[in-house]
Amino acid sequence: MTHEWHPGTRSRTRRPQMTAEQEELADDLHVRALAIRAASDGELSIRDAVHLAAVQLGLEAPQIDTEGAVE
Repeated sequence: MTHEWHPGTRSRTRRPQMTAEQEELADDLHVRALAIRAASDGELSIRDAVHLAAVQLGLEAPQIDTEGAVE
């Protein structure tokens, strides 16, 4: 049996119940992440797309790449 995900229809058996505001935010994050990933032609991982969506929504601060930083 396959399950399709539909915004606003969360499984209540495995996770704590979310408030309407939390569900709306999760749905917005999901939709934005999918759009970002699609716009990248699959070059971004879903993890990176979710991070960028969270930054857009103001939920996370942008991470600064320090690998090439000179002290």
